[in-house]
Amino acid sequence: MLKKLNDTLLKLYSQSEKPFSGIGILISNDISSLPISSLYDTKVERNDINLLEQLLDLSNYNNLYHDGFHVLSTDLKITHSSQYFYPKPPKGFVLNANSKHGVRYFVAKIGSTLPNIEYTAIVGGDYGVCIFKNGQIVKVEQND
Repeated sequence: MLKKLNDTLLKLYSQSEKPFSGIGILISNDISSLPISSLYDTKVERNDINLLEQLLDLSNYNNLYHDGFHVLSTDLKITHSSQYFYPKPPKGFVLNANSKHGVRYFVAKIGSTLPNIEYTAIVGGDYGVCIFKNGQIVKVEQND
């Protein structure tokens, strides 16, 4: 699953067109206990198209649903889009004020420590693909 996720996100990074908003991903089969709320009244009804096409569409700034994190099951199907994800930093977690990373990066890093989260991932125009597990980066790649 990690390789397929990484490959898909690298393609997203290299194939995205302007205006690219970046994207946040949660991999989880059970979001019932997660600090998450839907930003919009949305239902995912397009699992008939491939994941990359869906993510390219969702990462376009002109798409109403580009905001928030998108939830994928462990078989990499989108189950929820545009989720406000607000994990509480673990005790002792220190935000690096000198970091070049923004809120999405830290939310993904912190969120990857929660139970029921397999991985979190972000893709951004400035930093490429970052995948987290248990608060640690497991993959960072730029497709340059």
